[in-house]
Amino acid sequence: MAQTIMEWITDFPDGDLLTIPVLSSLTTRDYSENAPITVDDPSVSEFQLQIDKYVQSGIAITDKLRQDTFYMEILNTKFPEQMMRAIMERLENDIFLLHKEQTTNDANTINGVAHRYAATGTANTTNDAMTLADIAQAKLALDKANVSKAGRKAYVDPQVAYQLVNIDNVIRQDVYGANSNLKEGFGTTQAIGTYLGFDFFESNMLDESTALDHDAGGSQIANLFVGPEAFIGAMRLAPEIEASRDWERKRDVFHATSRYGLGLYRSESLVTVLTGVYS
Repeated sequence: MAQTIMEWITDFPDGDLLTIPVLSSLTTRDYSENAPITVDDPSVSEFQLQIDKYVQSGIAITDKLRQDTFYMEILNTKFPEQMMRAIMERLENDIFLLHKEQTTNDANTINGVAHRYAATGTANTTNDAMTLADIAQAKLALDKANVSKAGRKAYVDPQVAYQLVNIDNVIRQDVYGANSNLKEGFGTTQAIGTYLGFDFFESNMLDESTALDHDAGGSQIANLFVGPEAFIGAMRLAPEIEASRDWERKRDVFHATSRYGLGLYRSESLVTVLTGVYS
């Protein structure tokens, strides 16, 4: 699910370090007829992305286990799916951990609005519960940073989604359009609904041991509100499953590996809202 918010690089050179040029904003000037055009030299900076994730999932089936387990054939069909899922869950978790590339113990203020802050509500005897004002601030933060309104997404903990669908003035909005999913559940989509321009998604893979100071860590959950190009990634090796026979140990070995790199590409496109764990 989180892979959809990534800008994936598909063509890149050899090695494990990618250097990506970043073009600065261009200047627009008034023009008079027959006047020469003013041409600026482009200001280009560099963004470096390291392919530093090399992950694997594996399992070994001994001959004795195969002989003694009557449903072994059924399990054989499930192992590949489970290994692929394990790697994709690790990838999703690594993507959500990119909030740690924000400046730690800091509001990460851009154009006067914080991009990292604790939620301000109280629910189920827990402080730092998500409120509609917290979502509105996330929208304001992206708006003031001139982030495109197209493709904005919010990834929240299921506890946050539960709280939002129980807020009266959320579920009583237009229930005939996209917001009907907030009232009715998932429906036929992965998103649970749309609010203030964000498509909302639930995930259990968010960082649950963080705080404003993410270096020190804590017990808050990092809910992410993202705009286009917030994150960038390169997949050097897509998840790949292999099987081999270990004759010495009389077992069959199945394993999957993947290599990739991830980074926070545009910090202005990320807002982290920290919520508490409900008791």
